[in-house]
Amino acid sequence: VRQVVEKEIINKLKNIDGVANAEIFGGRDKSIEIRLKEDVCEAYNISPSEVRSALNQNSRARVFAGKVTKNDQLHFVNVVSEFDDINDIHELIIKKEGSIRLKDIAEINFGLKEQQSFSRINGMDAVTIQLTRDAQANIIELADDVKAQIDLLNIDLEDKDVSLIIQTNTAETMEKNIDLIIELALVGGILAIFILWIFLRNLRLVTAIALAIPISVYSAFNFFYAAGISLNSLTLLGMALAIGMLLDNSVVVLENIYRLAANKMHPDKAVLQGTKEVWRSIFAATLTTITVFLPFVFSTNFLIGLIGKNIGVSIISTLLVSLIVALFLIPMVTHFFLARKKSIKPIQFENIPHHNRLIQIYFVFLKTCMRNPGKTVMSALGLFFVTLLLSLTISMVSNDEAEVLDLTLYATMPNGTTLENTDLLIREAEKKLLELEEKEDIVSQVYEGEAIITIKLLKGYKDIANKSIPTIKNEIIESMEEMRMADFSWDPPSTGGRFGNGGFDEGDSFESSFGFGSQDEKILIKGQDFDQMLNLANDVKYFVEQLSSIRRINIQVQNNRPELQLNFDPQLMSAYDIPLTGVLSELNSFQHEFSSGVSFKQGSDEYDI
Repeated sequence: VRQVVEKEIINKLKNIDGVANAEIFGGRDKSIEIRLKEDVCEAYNISPSEVRSALNQNSRARVFAGKVTKNDQLHFVNVVSEFDDINDIHELIIKKEGSIRLKDIAEINFGLKEQQSFSRINGMDAVTIQLTRDAQANIIELADDVKAQIDLLNIDLEDKDVSLIIQTNTAETMEKNIDLIIELALVGGILAIFILWIFLRNLRLVTAIALAIPISVYSAFNFFYAAGISLNSLTLLGMALAIGMLLDNSVVVLENIYRLAANKMHPDKAVLQGTKEVWRSIFAATLTTITVFLPFVFSTNFLIGLIGKNIGVSIISTLLVSLIVALFLIPMVTHFFLARKKSIKPIQFENIPHHNRLIQIYFVFLKTCMRNPGKTVMSALGLFFVTLLLSLTISMVSNDEAEVLDLTLYATMPNGTTLENTDLLIREAEKKLLELEEKEDIVSQVYEGEAIITIKLLKGYKDIANKSIPTIKNEIIESMEEMRMADFSWDPPSTGGRFGNGGFDEGDSFESSFGFGSQDEKILIKGQDFDQMLNLANDVKYFVEQLSSIRRINIQVQNNRPELQLNFDPQLMSAYDIPLTGVLSELNSFQHEFSSGVSFKQGSDEYDI
């Protein structure tokens, strides 16, 4: 599968406009295998390190050798010596005494490199291709182009029994978010217009005010261009928040003009005076709202600054345009209606029905406050301090987890566990996970002593058994309790070569920055005696585990891998003239398989030797 990917897939994906890079993970890499004959090497006193040195000395991809002047032109001299014929490797001289060639002491053939990891989807071997987009590319358009290319590749590769599926599509999530925000913004705008119609009962006026929404939104895109931001989830969210405020200025101007026109004032004068009377008020109201979001734009924190700039600019620009619409467009449209209408009835707000129960309750409270100003002020202050005390007891952090369809399970084996043993255990874990009704795909990446298992849930997972994300997570962890050789966790382990952070990562996660998701506290124990610190850590763990607010606690220490230590006598080393580098070189040659650092090229293919 790896060879099919390298020959027929990867280049076609790289050639898509907007793809900056494509990397391949998993599968077996092709190689040139040099299998040394141990008895022959021993007879000629040749070590594996000498073979590696001979390969390195006779192969140079490109080495600068100097400059040559010819015909008044300066030429750079580069030496290129690459293995591109298998016979060159066969005839490579390893030892000058006796002209011992590599073919005399080894078997040379095409083969596959030893695997360092396994990659599977639903129990089947897989090769993963990770695409990186160009910074200037539109991610949604690029995703559509990649999907179209994948469809073509699946048709071409059908006879080879190889197919491509999309494991993760960042653009799909972004597209869904954008569509959802647009849908919610449209619903909000329609509801705002409907409420206006309930009060005004005039379809023409409501339509005129409703024009403020599309004009403000589309005009604000020019501010986006000036500020260097794109149309994304954050800017659309800011616009959705601003839509409700877009109509405020227009309603104030319209109501004041109609109030004057209802008093038999000429339309020209009603429009001019009505707008003149309220322009300061709506300008001040808009300015106060803008200044609330303005500081976020200049925040030095990257995350807050990014969110503040996108949301802040979208709200500020939309409100500024709505102010212009209220001061110019609304008076113009209102004058058009007034000039054509012969008589103007008083608008609905002026006739307040006093028999309305809500109005009567409001009047009772209003009169009470006016008759007892001192008690009202004291009551307000008392209520303020009570709410202030109550606010201190309210948690600023929510333990709610984000509803995501991809769950990442981390498996950690005892140090020193081989890749084969880790793979055996992960295969057992995959069998249990494949029984999960809510799962769509199970993706595994297995390394020595550790593994990452991604559980992709179905879009309608709640409809199957009405289980929440925390419930599904707990059931998965419980099903793994029988496998005691491994430690399964939803959090990256404190120690680990690929996904560990060493337990000292001070950076906040994206979720914790917004005050939701799992929250972590760290207790750091310092001292000189490691055993004493470890005992103290176990005591702390025991006491902290008793707290009801603690979900789990881990002791994070740097685990020691099993090792063999070779302690050399410096005097004997000096007496026998044995350099330490020579010992290290020979020790490195004890590996079952190691790379020489030299490549063999045949056409467009490249093999590691």
